[in-house]
Amino acid sequence: MGLAAAPLSLLEAWQHLDSDSAALQAEREASRRAESERQAADALGGPSLSLGATYLYLDQPVSLDLSGTLPSILPPGLISPVNLTERSIYRTSLRGQWPLYAGGRIDAAQAVKQAEMEAQKQQLEIRRREQFNLLVERYYGVLLAKQNAQLRQAQVTARRSHARNARLLEEQGQIARVERLNAEVALEQAQVAARQADSELRIAQRALASLLRQEGGEPMIYGAERLSVPPVAPLEQALVETHPALKLFDAKERQAQGAIKAEKGRYKPELGLFGTYTLLEDDSLLSDLEPEWMVGVRFTMPLVTNDGRRDRVKAARSAELEARHRRAQAEQDLRLLLVSQHEAMRQAADQFESYYATIALAQENRHLRQEAFSQGLATSLELVDADQSLTAAQLGQAFSRYQYLKALAQVMSLSGQIEPFFSQISASEIAQ
Repeated sequence: MGLAAAPLSLLEAWQHLDSDSAALQAEREASRRAESERQAADALGGPSLSLGATYLYLDQPVSLDLSGTLPSILPPGLISPVNLTERSIYRTSLRGQWPLYAGGRIDAAQAVKQAEMEAQKQQLEIRRREQFNLLVERYYGVLLAKQNAQLRQAQVTARRSHARNARLLEEQGQIARVERLNAEVALEQAQVAARQADSELRIAQRALASLLRQEGGEPMIYGAERLSVPPVAPLEQALVETHPALKLFDAKERQAQGAIKAEKGRYKPELGLFGTYTLLEDDSLLSDLEPEWMVGVRFTMPLVTNDGRRDRVKAARSAELEARHRRAQAEQDLRLLLVSQHEAMRQAADQFESYYATIALAQENRHLRQEAFSQGLATSLELVDADQSLTAAQLGQAFSRYQYLKALAQVMSLSGQIEPFFSQISASEIAQ
């Protein structure tokens, strides 16, 4: 069972994954959310205007008894209480306020949201690189599994022919019965290995299809005969300058710095404008006495608070130092990872080159053993061993190419060189 015949380049697979991956889509939505929250924070320093309405129904009107304030010569009961309100009180008004100074907390809140947005964007890039490396591993894993299955099937074909020849030679009395039995056992072992290789291929194909969320598409072979290894120094410099994990901690440090400014703002005064304008009110004496509109200035200065502002500042400073230390550790770990992957890539390239001579020797040895066996000068086990050595060398070279490509993808993604990686790969891709 295999993928559809249509060839699928690694770049095409990546473009599909980059646009269709549920994990990346979730990260992009998180980035959009952070962007919207940052834009919302831009309005914190602006004015606000609201429409408010109230309605009250009293058990009795609010009244003012003037009898006690007038001369006692007036007859009792002559002066009635004056109603200041009706039993129904209602009012509709516009209320506005405009913060002029908030101790720097508005600017700090905006800076925190900006840092959160940048951190989320870096988180998206980290996830993209993770998906890129996973794609390379599964894409070339299918090719490795397919080559293994093909070599195992070729081995079955060769050993079936060998078993048939062994039976003929036994019938002619040129070899002993044990040689024919050895050939048949070797054939059975090859068939078992071929079935296992087919199973591994199906699993690898399913893993790639699951990642891409689509069936079909035949990965293209990386057909370069020589594997180049880029110098490590420029890659390491690019890592320090561009890796999203380091930028993520830079953003977290700026986020903590904004939190420090916001917490320090709790010690500072606040100044703002406010005002109201009455649109509709009940018809009462108290309403007539109240002004239609008013504006004013509000000033507050915190003296003693119960919000733990001192400890809040300490916590924000600790968060800043934590982000700084984590960045330093992350840079150290990333440098080490880059160097180790670069060394793994170099070793894989060297092994790939060395297998050319090994394969040539194994092919010649197998040819000689086959000729010798047909003349009764070599045993069946010697021919099987020669055949096994050739298959092992061919698989070894295929695995070295796979290890090289995995390490190359790691190194290039660590240094932010994904586009150059695709340029190198595309130049040597061959449709199967």
